[in-house]
Amino acid sequence: MRIAVTGLAAAAGLAALLTPAAAQADTARVGTARVGTARVGTAHVGTAHVGTAHVGTAKAGAGVAAWQGSCAKGDFCVWSGKDGTGTRCAWNGDDPDWWGGSVQCRPTFLVSSYWNNGYTGSYSKVKVYEFANYEAYWGTISAGQRGSFWEGQLMRSHKWVN
Repeated sequence: MRIAVTGLAAAAGLAALLTPAAAQADTARVGTARVGTARVGTAHVGTAHVGTAHVGTAKAGAGVAAWQGSCAKGDFCVWSGKDGTGTRCAWNGDDPDWWGGSVQCRPTFLVSSYWNNGYTGSYSKVKVYEFANYEAYWGTISAGQRGSFWEGQLMRSHKWVN
């Protein structure tokens, strides 16, 4: 199932999917179907993205892949493959440039899955940005949230926030 939504109404309607209160990719379940992540386009209006949203592919219970990645408690981890597979990058602090910071993901690294395995409380959320130096806000991932994207996402910096 692929749902395409466009325009400013899409950004407003799907903004809840990128907030801590909303269920993130691959954690929300409807019956035996797994719901993918929402990602709204690439043009920017303030911090809202405008464009086309892809709300994943629903998979029947028997076809749901098991999560395979590991992420140390307190870390934020991303993978190049779905369900925690492929190349992994992991941090326990902020990083303004994933390609040149303390942890270096290869250039053009596209994120296909993520896990915020941080502690709850202060600085438990991770704000993710498309570009280095915290530019082009992408979304916020709360502690305990993990999931896979329908397609790889460009992310290049992040910081822990309250």
